[in-house]
Amino acid sequence: MNKIVDFALSKTRTTLAIAILVLIAGSYSRSMIPVAADPSITLPFVSVSIFLDGASPEDASRLIAKPVENRLRSVAGAKEVSSSSSLSYARIITEFEVGYSIDTALRDIKQAIEEVKFKLPPEAEDPQIREYSFADSIMNVSVVGDGLLRQKVFYARELQDKIEAIDQVLTTELSGAPEELLEATVNKSKLESYNISLRELYSAISNNNLIIPGGSQDTGDGRFNIEVPSVFENAADVYNIPIKVTSTAVVTLGDIAKIRRTFKDYSSYSKINGKDAVSLEIKLREGANAIDAKNLIVKAISDFSPSLPENIKIVKTNDETIWAEQMISELQGNIVTAIFLVVILVVASMGLRVGLLVGLSIPFSFLLTFTVLYFANIEFNFLIMMGLLLGLGMLIDGSIVVTEYADRKISEGMERLEAYRLASKRMFYPILSSIATTIAAFMPLIFWPGFTGQFMRFLPIAVFIVLIASLIYAMIIVPVLGSVLGQRSSALSGGDTDKTGEYLFDSIAEKYSKWVRIFAKRPIETIIAVFVILSLIVISYSRFGNGTMYFSKIDPVAAEVSIRARGNLSSLETKSIIERVESKLLEINGIESLFLRTGTEWFLSGGDVVGRGFFELKEPSDRELSGRQIMDIAKDKVNDMPGIIVEIAELEGGPDFSSPLQIGIFADNESDVIEATDKIEKFLNEGIDGMANVRSTLTFPRIDWKVEVDKQKAAQLGVNIVDIGALVQMLTNGFKVGEYRPDDSRDEVEIRVRFEREQRSLTSIYDLNVPSANGLVPVSSFIDVVPKRSRETLVRRNGKFFHEIGAGTASAEILIDSKVVEIKKWINTEEFPEGVEIQFRGQQEETQEVNDFLSLAGITALFTMLVLLLTQFNSFYQSFLILTAILMSTSGVLLGLLITGKPFITTMTGISLVALAGIVVNNNIVLIDTFNRLTKENVNMTRYDVVVMTCRQRLRPILLTTATTIFGILPIALGLSLDITGRSVEVGSRVINMWQSLSSSVCFGLGFSTMLTLVFTPAALMMPERVAQIFKNKTSSEIVTE
Repeated sequence: MNKIVDFALSKTRTTLAIAILVLIAGSYSRSMIPVAADPSITLPFVSVSIFLDGASPEDASRLIAKPVENRLRSVAGAKEVSSSSSLSYARIITEFEVGYSIDTALRDIKQAIEEVKFKLPPEAEDPQIREYSFADSIMNVSVVGDGLLRQKVFYARELQDKIEAIDQVLTTELSGAPEELLEATVNKSKLESYNISLRELYSAISNNNLIIPGGSQDTGDGRFNIEVPSVFENAADVYNIPIKVTSTAVVTLGDIAKIRRTFKDYSSYSKINGKDAVSLEIKLREGANAIDAKNLIVKAISDFSPSLPENIKIVKTNDETIWAEQMISELQGNIVTAIFLVVILVVASMGLRVGLLVGLSIPFSFLLTFTVLYFANIEFNFLIMMGLLLGLGMLIDGSIVVTEYADRKISEGMERLEAYRLASKRMFYPILSSIATTIAAFMPLIFWPGFTGQFMRFLPIAVFIVLIASLIYAMIIVPVLGSVLGQRSSALSGGDTDKTGEYLFDSIAEKYSKWVRIFAKRPIETIIAVFVILSLIVISYSRFGNGTMYFSKIDPVAAEVSIRARGNLSSLETKSIIERVESKLLEINGIESLFLRTGTEWFLSGGDVVGRGFFELKEPSDRELSGRQIMDIAKDKVNDMPGIIVEIAELEGGPDFSSPLQIGIFADNESDVIEATDKIEKFLNEGIDGMANVRSTLTFPRIDWKVEVDKQKAAQLGVNIVDIGALVQMLTNGFKVGEYRPDDSRDEVEIRVRFEREQRSLTSIYDLNVPSANGLVPVSSFIDVVPKRSRETLVRRNGKFFHEIGAGTASAEILIDSKVVEIKKWINTEEFPEGVEIQFRGQQEETQEVNDFLSLAGITALFTMLVLLLTQFNSFYQSFLILTAILMSTSGVLLGLLITGKPFITTMTGISLVALAGIVVNNNIVLIDTFNRLTKENVNMTRYDVVVMTCRQRLRPILLTTATTIFGILPIALGLSLDITGRSVEVGSRVINMWQSLSSSVCFGLGFSTMLTLVFTPAALMMPERVAQIFKNKTSSEIVTE
């Protein structure tokens, strides 16, 4: 390092040119780095969908899902395999480890499916394999207006094509838009009078809808293509199809049926602010940049809007990026404010020239960080920004130590150039050791497991880069700038190298000088007093602490709505249910937009969910009540609605979990899983107070109808079972006889045949006749229709039957961890069927992983820091002495939680403890390094005098480095959002609430640790001499006695 410093000082123009280049490159990189709110985290899921027409949920699970599950569980990287089997359909979802390559996952899944395909029923369709996302939609786009449904569906599908063409978009789910259909409603009497079987009907339509190659003819005078028109091009072609031909007449489809172009029966309805709509729920690919995608989506909508008629408009709701952009803007404003506050503090403490010299470390370190982020292809997200804010105070520590030491040497008469040269060389190892221990403390966070680890690891990455950049500035750029632009005379005055001429600091230093003599003279009493204080804090927290919480609670601005109801509900009945809920919620003043739809995704369909949606609140300035108060009003409004259960879950930011508490129940026997799930759900609803939104994937049995066929009798009558199935379809959705693609449709339109509406009832099946070898035979002679209990879906996970229970607390004041303790205690006292396994999943599982990891990370960080300190000081005593600052900072954090009455937040407070472990040791490192140097330089001084001199010399840089770190984050710790550039001050904003616990913990921990360090360290440095003196006196007494 000495050679590098000498080179930089001998080539000042070169060094300054490189520094300017860094600033230019950093400015360019900042403008080019993509900005995101949440970090780009890849959660790889691969979906395998397999259709088997007519298969019951049990058959689909046994014949399709089970063999596929068994094979996929052995795929490399697979974490969990889930399956959901329903009528005619099975979907198997494979979840891979966080960060696993989605391309590799898709390739491995495709290979595994090829190996297992021969085990599937031959009637099953080819498996459909694709990337899947459980992520919430980034935005909802609804087409509303007074136009016809066909018109709205047409424009919605056109817009869907344009949005899905965007690379970052994975899929857009269309709701409120039934598929188009060409329907032929057949008159049953005419069908029987013409003696036309359904098989003849199907054959006639399919045989007249084929592509027939006509070939070409070369006549010698030219070459001509021959066309044989054979596919349907319009509805008239279908109408004129000959169905039956006799010697006297031709019976066409139009003779026995009414043909119309319409829509299939509704499977979902969509409502936006009380109006019918056709809605698109847009989902992004895993890892896509939400803000960039949003800009492209908005551009696509803007380009498309001019083509809309006046009676149709597009409404955007649930824009997740609004919160993202607000967070980024607010954090950037707070970073600028923090820089301003820190620079003012430094200039006021060290003078204009030295203050600016130290302050320039901030833009240099930040811009070098932007350059590294740009080339590393890392987005500029809010965790990177919080890392910069947290590192703001730390990054100037090195510059303060170098300039303060140089200032002291200048006061002793040394030339400016040599003073900065010596300061850089002399303080290199203390600064390097300080930065290394800080990095060692943050390093384990890089390996934080699970989803939260992927979410939070960007914070230590930012801190690492900033600290390394600050080391470069302090060791190379500061000496060069100091030798050219630094102070010519020292800020220290009056010939006394401990006086600065600043009244406040000199007063503090004078009082501290008196107290430090007392601490040094009475080391044993001082150390005991410090440990008594620490013990009292820990004991007080264990008795009066407010528990733990996973993530910061912030005022919600939106909520998800889930609507549950029981029974065989028709689509119109489910629409009526969501309209009842909608009317209640629209009465609330403060709701900006409300979106509800019937139906839901398969993975949310458990527990009789018939509809879902969300609502957004108005801006805080446009409403009188807080977001949480409005949520409470909404819950009261929809509570106790007869026959309906409405769950409202606030969206609060941070890692997303479907419920704060999730309990998974596994077993090899399905009935055991159902029994255990029902028992636990009843306890959560009735046996424990403070729980809300209790739901489970356990569905109540529904009534279906089963057509039982006497196959022997049907065979005797010459009736084919396929004809019976086709007749039943004629009473329901109709059976598909073909498809065609009209010019005005983007997709193929199905052609379906069924009976007229008045003939489509369940009892009508007894009036049907089916053709046989002996003529028409009454169906009633060999069939019977009986009711049957059934269910919609059957779920398995990792080869076992599975159900899940989700719940939250009734209010924000009730902590979920206290309820988990109660639930676990109850479970341990209850008896469940043998083989049932109960797991706490989701947030609780993640919380346990985080707690376990933080414990291991703390031990790892301490050991690494100990090794680094032993390398520098070669003393176990001094190394352990330095690490005692961590104990003091932890006690300071607990004291802060007691004073503020806040709970211990697993993620935020946990990160603050890790961050403090790297920060607080720096003061001790500087103190003890100075003590060792002064001991060597002043061999004739007593240890007591060296300790006092050390503390007096290092007081100024210790107080400055502590104050700058605290000043940078103090506004956030106080719940204030200060934006100098935007000239705004906001109290308790959502962004500030998210980060307040981390900032306040750092302020309390660092401030408390610094005060105790200035008391404890001088006493601890005197302790070896004091102990030796005690033993010496004891030995002398024993000799005199003898």
